[in-house]
Amino acid sequence: MRLRLLLPLLLAPALAAPAAAQAPREASGPDAADARRAEAWAAYATRVARSLARSDGSRDLALAALLGALAAPAGEGPLDGELPRWREAAAKRGASDVTTQQLLYAAAAVAGEADAATAAAGRWQALEPGNLAPRLLQARDGASALAAAQAADHHRPDPLALQRWATSALARHAPTAAEWAAFGEGPQPADAVHAAAWAATLPPLLAPDYRPVLGACTGRGGPGPRAAACSQLARLLLARPQTVLDERIGLSIASAQATPAELAALDARARGIDWRQEQLAVLAEREDGRDGTLLARLLAQPGIDGEDALARRMLAEARMAQEPPADWRAPWQRRR
Repeated sequence: MRLRLLLPLLLAPALAAPAAAQAPREASGPDAADARRAEAWAAYATRVARSLARSDGSRDLALAALLGALAAPAGEGPLDGELPRWREAAAKRGASDVTTQQLLYAAAAVAGEADAATAAAGRWQALEPGNLAPRLLQARDGASALAAAQAADHHRPDPLALQRWATSALARHAPTAAEWAAFGEGPQPADAVHAAAWAATLPPLLAPDYRPVLGACTGRGGPGPRAAACSQLARLLLARPQTVLDERIGLSIASAQATPAELAALDARARGIDWRQEQLAVLAEREDGRDGTLLARLLAQPGIDGEDALARRMLAEARMAQEPPADWRAPWQRRR
């Protein structure tokens, strides 16, 4: 089985495109096969959500609400009547737990409930007042994102902590042989590998919308009076980035104000990130399934707390270069 890192097992498109799951069953051809796979994934996600919701744990309830929202569009799923109750119970029981609030934010965002998502981000912020991550999720525009940066002293979205817990939870609910066969994904992987791959699709649901603040800090004419706030945001994103997206955004903002000497160092850092992402794609295309096994094993190591650090370790374990050769050009360099 070929396991695609960060968009593995076609999970994201299967669960995020419920319209495909409602295509006519009598259709034929590739589209019909995709629809059947989407239906199979949605049915499996619904089963897992129901199982998780039987727990009294706040994280289990929040994850159940998220999977239920992913499995079908609002108003059309078999769990519509249960999701609000699960979210409410999770919020009460997990009032002091960051992971619960992260999952509740994602569940509400997927369901299109902006107020509930903002409330969950606000509860996360109350638990970690200096953390930029929950503040960015509440930002309405570029100005409020920059104000959030001014009020924060660090940025820690903790995607791998969320991913580790979700892996352990999902490993207890592996697909049956019949369910896996319906996915059309070839040989069934080990439960831990499947769970790690599925869990890897969850942290991106907590990614902020950086487009407004990018426009404010890198748009034509430069940041102007916003320069100091833009610099603060870039510093926070680049100090110890935990996601590739955060680091890329930080580099873009920093580059807009950099001197030629500073720009060379920023470009070198960006090249390294892009190289490692490209090499991970190469690794994911291998037919031996080693990338999934590596992901599951390395994810269990708490010392790895960021996506780029995880990428470095995966490439090192696979004996692939972590830094680009001198003559390699990143995609943004090829366009110059």
